[in-house]
Amino acid sequence: MLSTRPDLLPAEFVEELGRLTDQVAPADWDQVDQMLTAELGRPVDDVFAGFDRKPLAAASVAQVHAARLRSGAEVAVKVQRPGIQATVERDLDIVARLASSLQARTRWARAIGIRELADGFADAVREELDFRVEAANMAAVAASADGAVRIPVPYPPLCGRRVLVMQRLDGTPLGAAGMVGLDRHGLARTLLGSLLGQVMLTGVFHADPHPGNILVLADGRLGLLDFGSVGRLDASVRSALQRLLLAMDRGDPLGASDALLEVMLRPDEVDQQRLERDLGQFMARYLSPGASPGMRMFSDLFRIVTDYGLSVPPEVAATFRALGVLEGTLALLAPGLDLVAEARSWAARHGPARVDAPAARQAVAEELTTLLPMLRRLPRRVERIASAAENGRLSVQVRLFADQRDRRHVTGLLHQVLLTILAATAGIMAVLLLGTAGGPAVTATVSLYQLLGYNLLVVCAIIALRVLVLIFRPDR
Repeated sequence: MLSTRPDLLPAEFVEELGRLTDQVAPADWDQVDQMLTAELGRPVDDVFAGFDRKPLAAASVAQVHAARLRSGAEVAVKVQRPGIQATVERDLDIVARLASSLQARTRWARAIGIRELADGFADAVREELDFRVEAANMAAVAASADGAVRIPVPYPPLCGRRVLVMQRLDGTPLGAAGMVGLDRHGLARTLLGSLLGQVMLTGVFHADPHPGNILVLADGRLGLLDFGSVGRLDASVRSALQRLLLAMDRGDPLGASDALLEVMLRPDEVDQQRLERDLGQFMARYLSPGASPGMRMFSDLFRIVTDYGLSVPPEVAATFRALGVLEGTLALLAPGLDLVAEARSWAARHGPARVDAPAARQAVAEELTTLLPMLRRLPRRVERIASAAENGRLSVQVRLFADQRDRRHVTGLLHQVLLTILAATAGIMAVLLLGTAGGPAVTATVSLYQLLGYNLLVVCAIIALRVLVLIFRPDR
């Protein structure tokens, strides 16, 4: 992701990180040959009519070879790097440890649910290591795509956990392609519209659209590669995202706050009035006519999310990640492209405001079908409640401390009370022992009673300090 952000890192870092997408040193062919034979169940030459031992591209997780099937079809064979699973698990363990440490030490990490985000990231990376999942992802995205961007077709009988055989697209990676004679802004609009359609309309989208995963094809079109990282959004989240974008486009802070609270995981108490004002200020600053949105727009929106203790679900985090990577890719493809204007133009054509009469009638019919069973049961339930109230049999069942937070709060109070009692008891016993004369002599000047009294004073001080720390802890 950082390889697409020249606005965040110096050019030397961006160039070096960009090599991880398709210019990594390839794995040894003998190891690759053994893996192919194990996954395919027979030698490479028995499966393919031709196989290029030199990879077309090599990335950090896999490398891709050109091949030709016995049927004559030109294919690309994606082979996982030997030993990469152990490396990935080690790195994910580092991510999990860092997330746990931040969760325990910082309030902002707890506010955004960083441990859940790390778990979602780890699940997505582990999915990338199973190429059978990628083949299924490729088919799912292709089934709902509009055809503006080409997506290769997999060959499921030849696909395994570590090998993926797919249609070969003739093109050059976006980062290495020459753009002479191409409509760069047109291609950028097509790519943006394709991904927005995947996110907002179908809910299955390519989650890693960096330049190494986008080909400029020989016919001037674009092609998408590497579907190991694919996001999925259910209908309710897509609807909330659509309403959020529409409200921001209209400058409606009330609608934006309602939609944002549906998209995010909210705490029990949120000052919605203040949230509306902050979103209104945000839209006036970055989305009003003449405004120039940039990277600060996203950081300010993220600040609003964290200030109100809203947590980002992993599937929504994958959406934001995909859009962030896409922004850097579009900046490389068509510098100066106004993303906000293009997104508004796309929303005007495909947004929720464009609802025709048949679609509205169908939506109303579906809602009525869902509500009809509840409406039929409602009169009988109201009659039962009225009868119970009339005869004095109406009762309400309430379970005390059903919420885990209530139990945790009461447990904390009891803990403090017990510690206070122990500290007071230790202090009183210490005073009594220090005031008691005589007793066995431990040294020439200190008796056993005095020694026990001093020790109890130390215990009393430690316990009292612990109680004070629990009371005045800043995250309470």
